[in-house]
Amino acid sequence: MKKSLLTILSLALALPSFGQESMQKQTSFRELLFSGKNKLLFLSPSETETIIVGGFFSVNAGRAIEYCSAFGGKAYLVKYKQVEGFGGGYVIEEKKPAEAGTGLGGFLKGAFTAAILGDVASSNAPATLCEKDGKEVFFIQKGRFIGYRYPSQNQWLESCFIQVARHQPEPRITSFELEWADKIKASTNLIEFLQSNRVKLQTLPDGSYKIKNTINNNCHPLNSDVLRMLASYCYQKGGTFRTADGRDFKDFMARLLTTDLPPDLRAVNYWLRQITGTTYYCDGPEKFMVRTTAERSASDIQTFIIPYVHYVKLGLDERLNAQAQTRVSQPTPAQNDALISMIKMTASSKMPSMQVMGQMQYETIYMYPDGGCDLVALITRGPGYTTVDNYKICQNDVQPVGRSDDYKVITVDRIDPRTAMQLYTNCRSYGRMTSLYSGYRIDCRIPNPQLPCNGEILITRDNKLVDFKVENICR
Repeated sequence: MKKSLLTILSLALALPSFGQESMQKQTSFRELLFSGKNKLLFLSPSETETIIVGGFFSVNAGRAIEYCSAFGGKAYLVKYKQVEGFGGGYVIEEKKPAEAGTGLGGFLKGAFTAAILGDVASSNAPATLCEKDGKEVFFIQKGRFIGYRYPSQNQWLESCFIQVARHQPEPRITSFELEWADKIKASTNLIEFLQSNRVKLQTLPDGSYKIKNTINNNCHPLNSDVLRMLASYCYQKGGTFRTADGRDFKDFMARLLTTDLPPDLRAVNYWLRQITGTTYYCDGPEKFMVRTTAERSASDIQTFIIPYVHYVKLGLDERLNAQAQTRVSQPTPAQNDALISMIKMTASSKMPSMQVMGQMQYETIYMYPDGGCDLVALITRGPGYTTVDNYKICQNDVQPVGRSDDYKVITVDRIDPRTAMQLYTNCRSYGRMTSLYSGYRIDCRIPNPQLPCNGEILITRDNKLVDFKVENICR
């Protein structure tokens, strides 16, 4: 008999890892988010980070107490100083037992509420800390406002947030992979699974299926339950749900959630354009394709209801498959002498380089020396996608370090202003400066002493490039 996905995840967490204590090994932070009556959607950028999507009932103080109790720890409400922007480092400045600062339902009360009066995110999705025996079990940053949820056109609106949580290492799993796990395992094919969830399918003349999925929840880009069902089914059946350019759907969604938007761009418009602007396909044993559209364009949606339409076709169109594999099949440095030369030249000169080959553009960026070797990032820009591969060059030998898979929870633009000011001041004085915090490394360097205000800012993690920007460090 096959075990459920949650059981498998729990068993995996029970294995010895990173010196965690017994209780922590057997308890999954991510399972807690998806347990109980009010389940929270989440994405997992790494083994120790989780992006939580929530509305008014997100991870408030009451939930933090509940989750922390499952680990045998004590929960605190905290005030903290941001070090590297949203999702980045932090310094706890004050903490207070969560029970003392909350009332019925876990809502904040008293002096702690007064201190954050007017800050809706801090009130509804506060920063919380869980400790056990003086050690941090998890820390959840206060919510970042991402828009409103409109239950209907005639009801009150609700603020929505995402929160970034840091926790003990866990296997990467995403909430929509858990939503329909049992029904998927009991289904013999995709159509049977959709029908078991009362999804209405219209059969079209070409054999494909049309599904209308009207949404009145604009809180987040994962609002289409049908699209989540399709993705979940693909993953549960041993495949990977991908966008047309080959990206994993989970990576695609994580980037939508963590992308900074201009103030004049409504989040729902951006999300809708991104989601309806690509075709999805299941790369696995049971192949199928999905084209997601909307009955009206993002700019035409004046009400708060999104009329999604999904077209599902069983099997895989070979033309689309060839297009999707373009990203995967591009030459890697191990196969392309010109790219090897670029990487070696950048390692030697410490200067960036760029080369165009047909529709492809390649850029190399020098990161920093490491144990007598040099680290170089290769940025590949193709039609509709960008990838970053990282390499270590030791005595003229190019060794791959791996592809960057950080979801830019920290970017150059999100570095806390106070931290940036100190970093840039020291950088101007010494010509370069490095800041280390919470697993990220921030480098500032001035390549031309004659132009001391032109700084190259790099953010890296585990010897992989996270973000890079040429910045005015005199502002």
